[in-house]
Amino acid sequence: MRIVFIMTMIMKSKFVFPAIALLLCMLPLSAMGQVQYGIQLSYDVSFPMSSNNPYKTGSGFTLGGVAEISLPKRFFVEPGVMFTFRSMPSKNLVSFDDEYFYEGAAKIYTIHVPVRFGYRFYESELWSVAVSTGPYLNVNVAAQQKLEPNFGAPERVPDKKISLFDHGWKHVDGGWNIRLSTTFAGSYFVGIDGDVSFTPLAEFGNRDKKIRIHRSSVSVVLGYYF
Repeated sequence: MRIVFIMTMIMKSKFVFPAIALLLCMLPLSAMGQVQYGIQLSYDVSFPMSSNNPYKTGSGFTLGGVAEISLPKRFFVEPGVMFTFRSMPSKNLVSFDDEYFYEGAAKIYTIHVPVRFGYRFYESELWSVAVSTGPYLNVNVAAQQKLEPNFGAPERVPDKKISLFDHGWKHVDGGWNIRLSTTFAGSYFVGIDGDVSFTPLAEFGNRDKKIRIHRSSVSVVLGYYF
């Protein structure tokens, strides 16, 4: 049932249709140039962009595979499928409701699907330098948060862990990526990424205190092309 719900949310998202179109248009491009497959690992720093949100800057990692499709005149397309883990610490003594405070960090597990269009502005036999940019889609499969009791509440309650999807967090969000990278000896890859969120990761609160969280990030990426 959860898989069906996530697929429904993807199809309803206005951001997703351009990304799907890009993926479909990319398929025949494999006949136009060499395809090089690779694996990439990144350390990510996340910024929950919102006023009055209960979270601080967090961190995590991304691991997955990419396929770089060469195009004429040093251009290329690089789609990928990644697994992402992010941890966003909660601020101190922020109330969740009348009975609980936030405790520890929100833990988010995501399937990350980027599609980048790039250009190598320097290329030699030993190394190359490229810039690339394009949309990305996040399919969030789990989001958890621990809560601790508010001892000032009228009744004593136990610690508990909740699914943030039950409290306004989204199964799907997306944005735009830009990357500066260099490749050594045709195989070894180093890059710096920036993700800018277009759609909210979470929306909750009442009309007088509405909170909308956008998840943007900066990453250092290491990789290897086979």
